[in-house]
Amino acid sequence: MDYPQDPLQTARTWLEAANHGDPAVTDALLTLASDHKQDYELYVGVLTLLATEHAGPALERDPLHAQNLLRALAEHVDGDDTHRVQFGEAAVVVTWLHGVCAYAASQPNWDLLEEAAHAMCTWDGAWDQWNARDRIRPWLLSLEGDAAAVMASVLRDHADSARHFSSVADERTADPRIRQAVRESADPRRDQHL
Repeated sequence: MDYPQDPLQTARTWLEAANHGDPAVTDALLTLASDHKQDYELYVGVLTLLATEHAGPALERDPLHAQNLLRALAEHVDGDDTHRVQFGEAAVVVTWLHGVCAYAASQPNWDLLEEAAHAMCTWDGAWDQWNARDRIRPWLLSLEGDAAAVMASVLRDHADSARHFSSVADERTADPRIRQAVRESADPRRDQHL
């Protein structure tokens, strides 16, 4: 597919149509992002403004595409040579990734949930955004079955993020696997074994 010279401007133009529910434009927007993985502004400033009600199904339609996009977004966690991550941007990214996680869990699509959760916890672990955490915490408490198993596994891989949800370890309504994963992340002996 041929794009105009400025992919960022193209993405901004397509974003409005994508957010009005045009699946073809949504797919094109994700393809554009996938073709420009190093473009911080495209990922952090445009992709995360795509409503998750449209992004989720588009990511689900193409699992390999989803994996590449979510991993590329995770790689932008430290900014780049010309962009320093702002706290507000970090909150938007974590909140958007949580929306993708929630969509994937509702489908259920465990592969998409796992990829989105890894990206979400990468950003959350690095930036510690209260607004985003306030949305994630009740969602963690609601998970059960396979969704809880996937999230527990991801939280074990991201101790910095799991520590942000330490209070979940004491919530009897939370799935035991999530409680255990969060509890393990708070164990000071954990870092000695890494």
